[in-house]
Amino acid sequence: MALDSVSIGNFKGVYDPQTLAIRPITLFIGANSSGKSSVIHALAALAQTVNLPNNTRPLVLDDEFAYVHLGRFIEIIHSKNYSDTIILGVRGGNIRTRTASGGISGAPSIVFTFKSTRKTQDVFLDAAEVNLGADTFVAARNKNGTYNLTFDEGQTTGIEIAGGFSFDITSPQFDTSLYARLRPLFVAQRSIEQELRKTLYLGPFREPPQRRYPTRGSAPREVGPRGEATVTLLANEMVRSASRPHTKQVSQWFQMMGLAHSLGVSRVGSSDLFDVNITLRDGKKFPLADLGYGLSQILPVLTQLSFCLETSTLLFEQPELHLHPLAARALAPVFIDAVKRKKLHIVAETHAPEFFGQFVREMRANNLQREDFIAYLVKREGGCSKITEIEIDENFDIYSPWRAGLSE
Repeated sequence: MALDSVSIGNFKGVYDPQTLAIRPITLFIGANSSGKSSVIHALAALAQTVNLPNNTRPLVLDDEFAYVHLGRFIEIIHSKNYSDTIILGVRGGNIRTRTASGGISGAPSIVFTFKSTRKTQDVFLDAAEVNLGADTFVAARNKNGTYNLTFDEGQTTGIEIAGGFSFDITSPQFDTSLYARLRPLFVAQRSIEQELRKTLYLGPFREPPQRRYPTRGSAPREVGPRGEATVTLLANEMVRSASRPHTKQVSQWFQMMGLAHSLGVSRVGSSDLFDVNITLRDGKKFPLADLGYGLSQILPVLTQLSFCLETSTLLFEQPELHLHPLAARALAPVFIDAVKRKKLHIVAETHAPEFFGQFVREMRANNLQREDFIAYLVKREGGCSKITEIEIDENFDIYSPWRAGLSE
């Protein structure tokens, strides 16, 4: 099960802490600079913290290999006050485990609060709350950098916790009996980390098409934040698999959108260079670089949908970028198809009313269940991003959120 909620507070445009539901299709709409990307960047920050190899920092806001380059702590915290904290958290997964008192099951959640040093901008974990079933664990940082862990109706132990993203107990007090009681904490932590490793981000600035694509022997598992590994994923499949299921799936989605008949990837001799060709609906084949820019920009989106693991959470900023409005509208059924095939949760921010409106049409046609879709309107009020769920009924006007978001 993918992530099903996100908690955010004092982060970028969002000041007041709030928890937002994530459904299989989750959209954020609003005017430019209203703060639509705040939630997506919050999720991306947690995901890149887990996914960066050999990382020991509790929260990665910027890094050479980060998904999103958010800047320094003081630039990200909404209040611009070092005495305050950033709140980030997620809920998701579905686990079953046995404990000393029996079995527990459900979706774990973790909510972190982060602070930073003033001089060096080192982010540290100030507190964390972990919930699984009826168990709640609260870790709070002491002045000396150690943590107290509270559980069992207020019982507090003076054990130490490593200050990274993971709650690795390092105190000599950590014995067998304590481990048994803390097992739900470790299980919840591992489950959330697994879900965050399947949380992938694709930004709005994607690589332009090239005449030929080098692969250089790399083996990516995702398209990358700019879609830079898209062709490498497809090229590696071409070399390894005669059936090429992902290339065929992308071709099918091209057909669903009315953009093309098929996608072709071919090796240039025995080199590490590859050509990418698109066969249009009239049967004519062209290099990707010779076609409209929209095809090169939607290719990473479709490739991400196909290659991601089941129950992944996919983050997209403007997935419809450079598409004709009718093609943007046709992207909605593709998202629905991918969600059904792989049990995904897709979180996207969009500027396209036709893309948003098609999900409403699909619900009215019973192709998308109402409980599988949620949309939020983001407006800037009083210097803060205000996020409210859009109520959709039978008489809903798909253009009303755009009028409300842009005119007020």
